[in-house]
Amino acid sequence: MDKVLEERLAAKDSYIDIHDFYVLMAFYQSISQKVLRKFDKDGSILEVQKKYEEGKEMVQDAQFVIAPQDTYYHHYQMYKANKFEYVELVKSLYNIEEKNPKLKNIFQDVRGSTSSLPSETAFEKIDSRNEVSFEENLEIIKRSSGAKDNYDYTSKNIRKLITKLVGSKKEGVSIYDPALGTASLLLGINQAALKENRYYGQDISTQAIKTAIMNAIVNDIAEDKFEFKNENTLANNWEFGKVDIVVSDPPINMKWNVDRNLSQDRRYRDYGEMPNKADWGFILDGIDKLSDNGMMVVSVVQGTLFRGAKEYNIRRKLLEDGKVRAVIQLPGNTKLSTTIATCLLVIRKSSEDKDVFFINASQEYEKKGLENILTEANVDKIVDTFNEKKGEQGFSHMASYEEIEKNDFNLSVARYVNQYKFKEKLDYQEEIKNLEKLDEKLSQTDATLKNLMGDLGLMEIDN
Repeated sequence: MDKVLEERLAAKDSYIDIHDFYVLMAFYQSISQKVLRKFDKDGSILEVQKKYEEGKEMVQDAQFVIAPQDTYYHHYQMYKANKFEYVELVKSLYNIEEKNPKLKNIFQDVRGSTSSLPSETAFEKIDSRNEVSFEENLEIIKRSSGAKDNYDYTSKNIRKLITKLVGSKKEGVSIYDPALGTASLLLGINQAALKENRYYGQDISTQAIKTAIMNAIVNDIAEDKFEFKNENTLANNWEFGKVDIVVSDPPINMKWNVDRNLSQDRRYRDYGEMPNKADWGFILDGIDKLSDNGMMVVSVVQGTLFRGAKEYNIRRKLLEDGKVRAVIQLPGNTKLSTTIATCLLVIRKSSEDKDVFFINASQEYEKKGLENILTEANVDKIVDTFNEKKGEQGFSHMASYEEIEKNDFNLSVARYVNQYKFKEKLDYQEEIKNLEKLDEKLSQTDATLKNLMGDLGLMEIDN
């Protein structure tokens, strides 16, 4: 037996928590799907697995080399037959690493001959019977884990909106995300030239970087086309050059203990002392990475738009320089991690004017369960309005720099786009009739309630 495999099997326990394990299994499922579909494009994935095992030969010209007994679906079938063994899973994952050099050590945290994790629950947690994408499984895992996981995930409808705001080009572009998370937002940009784009991203979470790399791999991004760093973005200025596009969905209300040495950091020195909330730190890092004609779209909480003191100084400087181009208010409860309403800031590295376009899209959603979802129609309305810079009563408005200055550089959308509607003239007689009807209904309800309580012996009814 190989020494590395021996060491993995001899380990007392896995060095991985259950949520990270689910992510690895989702990745394992995705690469297994690629191999099985190279073997046979037709039939259900479980039928193809059965044929693959009967053939007993590996698919050699697929993106990955995985033996029939080493696929995710082999172990899923063992699980369904009550024959699943954790040690066999560890062996399979090691075999895959050995046959696929670009996956070296990606499964190294799955180790031990037995697991303290309820590892077999992964087959139920992720959709094992159907061909679900890695991103879809990430969303399933995120929904079930809530705030317990180690990565941030931008919901699909918000990603779609940001992607359309940025636009699409046939040629490759360079893109950066200073708060990378799973890289789902980053990799969704300019998909028309997916293989030609260059991707850069940073995240302080080791698990987030691992997940982002998996995401790039399942999206068939060549190794020399992406660079993801496990670094503290706010503290370390990554000098990799300039990019065409920056997109980001930084952690909400993240605290920032600002190092005094950062006062001379090129990213921050023109904006005064940095605040103890990290929102503007990520934004200024993104601006620093933009090329002269670059564009940035970043998700922020509403407080970023109006908080005073140090944040006021940063906001004012950006507005004076004409860098803030648009503010888009989104509905509340559209993110997986919070019900807080958020906004999108659209920023340009350089601009000819200082006007800012405001869109109040707080009512542009469809209720789906406990969440508010941006439909295709909602997204298109926002994007079309943004592209045309079209003013619409109660929805959008182009504010001049002078107007913003009069509002003391407060960028709260409600200051510029009022959605409240008032009746021009109140019909008092009609309102009195409505109140009388309401009073009558309340009296009837009160009588019914008293009768019910009397029947239950909870009170005496006066005849």
